[in-house]
Amino acid sequence: MLQEAIYKFKTSGPVILPDLIDNVFLSKVTSYEDYAILLYDVPKPQSMENVLEMLEMNADLAILYHLEPPVDTVFGHESCAYCFPVTERMFKINCKTHVDGLVHQLNVTIYNSIEVMSADLFEDLRLHEKRGTFKVKREHVQIMNDFNCGL
Repeated sequence: MLQEAIYKFKTSGPVILPDLIDNVFLSKVTSYEDYAILLYDVPKPQSMENVLEMLEMNADLAILYHLEPPVDTVFGHESCAYCFPVTERMFKINCKTHVDGLVHQLNVTIYNSIEVMSADLFEDLRLHEKRGTFKVKREHVQIMNDFNCGL
């Protein structure tokens, strides 16, 4: 089932997010029992604002967070976006700005169960709570509502 989900993402990802995802730039796939992580190099590095806009508007993903580092710098801005469960696509996308202020890589996590995905989203949010200031943060209630609608 996980291999099928990876295949579906590899075929749909470049169509949904052509400026961010190209399988030619898929540098690594790591599979585990309940999920897989695909590491994509972004063909043309983008600003965090552009990436978030593409994730939200083009791919219809929910923004879990956009975190700004504790110091005023373009490096180290982090974000995560995920699919609404009602779409029956179970993945999230994490990215981080580099020293030039641009996003050069995407970490795509593909899940084989909605339970694993929801638990990982809450853990991802928890791990980032003390690492800076949230510019955008999806509240726990909103996340729970997203997943209750999908069950």
